[in-house]
Amino acid sequence: MSAGAERIRRFSMVTWLVGTVVVAIIAFLVLPQVAINPVTGDVYVDEVPGDNDWPWLADDPQEYEVVDGVLHGTAEGGFVRLDADSDLLMFTDPDSQGGDDWVPVYQQNGVEFDVESDAWDSPGYLGSLYPDGDVLVLPGDEDGLLWFGATLTDWTAGVTKPEVVPMGETATGQGNAVLMYEGDALSGRFQHTGSGLFLVAAVTVGGWDSLVNEFDEVDVRASWEPTDRVVFQVDADTGDGTWTITLDTPAGDPAPTTTPTPTPTQ
Repeated sequence: MSAGAERIRRFSMVTWLVGTVVVAIIAFLVLPQVAINPVTGDVYVDEVPGDNDWPWLADDPQEYEVVDGVLHGTAEGGFVRLDADSDLLMFTDPDSQGGDDWVPVYQQNGVEFDVESDAWDSPGYLGSLYPDGDVLVLPGDEDGLLWFGATLTDWTAGVTKPEVVPMGETATGQGNAVLMYEGDALSGRFQHTGSGLFLVAAVTVGGWDSLVNEFDEVDVRASWEPTDRVVFQVDADTGDGTWTITLDTPAGDPAPTTTPTPTPTQ
């Protein structure tokens, strides 16, 4: 092959590769997203429900109400009002028309709807409702809003007030538990002996963090963000294990030092 033909071949290969990349990028940016409602068969083009569709950005968000321990949600998303210093709420067992929807849940401090306002507080993610799943909500010391994201179908969830056990520096038990701690500790030791899952989450006002996700014999340490109160949600009902949570005692302030007064000389 002559030198000229070789240069032409290389140029063609480079041009083909560059063209392929450009076409792929254009297709990613231009081609629409498509989703199908599993119940109605409706096709959504470029408007996939729940895909970064924050419910608080809706022009007229729908307000839900809990009636007789049941919350009926819509595919468009909406919110529930939370009274200041009210009881903890547990949202469980969502039943959607599609059967497998996940419902994202967010908690907002305050009741400001204008996201451009200085008084608006960005909602924090608490988790998602899904079959056999739950979301624990700790209301704040001011009225707030609990937001539910968009889904493919309408849904229904149960709402209960869980039994809350006040916790000091240690707690021991079997099975599931909801422990309320109001103190200065920011870390602790989490132990589990026996069989079964051992899950512990730290629930705060507008926040959720997984501390332990283990099974059988467990001995780990974990920490959480500073807060005036934290709820430890323990899930350990799949076996015969016993768990113990021991919180670290915060270091006290150092004792003040004194400078001795010199004895006056004659």
